[in-house]
Amino acid sequence: MWKKFFSSIGIGSVKVDTILHDKKVALGETIQGDVVIYGGQTDEPIQKIHLLLYLQYEEVRKDSDFSWHDKHIDELTIVVNRHIKAGENERIPFTIKIPDEGPRTGEKHKWFLKTTVLINQSVDPTDEDELMIV
Repeated sequence: MWKKFFSSIGIGSVKVDTILHDKKVALGETIQGDVVIYGGQTDEPIQKIHLLLYLQYEEVRKDSDFSWHDKHIDELTIVVNRHIKAGENERIPFTIKIPDEGPRTGEKHKWFLKTTVLINQSVDPTDEDELMIV
């Protein structure tokens, strides 16, 4: 009973690690990788995996107190709908395309891929990886 409770608040729950085959890609190319889900202390129902490709850019605005802003570029949702058992590891491959046009990584532009595993009535584990767009 306690394991289930702690798991629901993120203690001893599922962990996620996104492994990119290459963190350095060019505009117009495709990112390939694997989402690795590490089972926690109890079985947990995995609904979906959500991958969000976004650009972080620096721009001073009069309407904001922050100089860094996020721009949603693309997303991919992988439907899983199964239980991951306690201690089980699951590897799920994915591909996501970088746009043909856009800024390259530099002092004022950074690219990220954020992974979220959606679990009912629990803290959703996340992972974030920085990309080098050349």
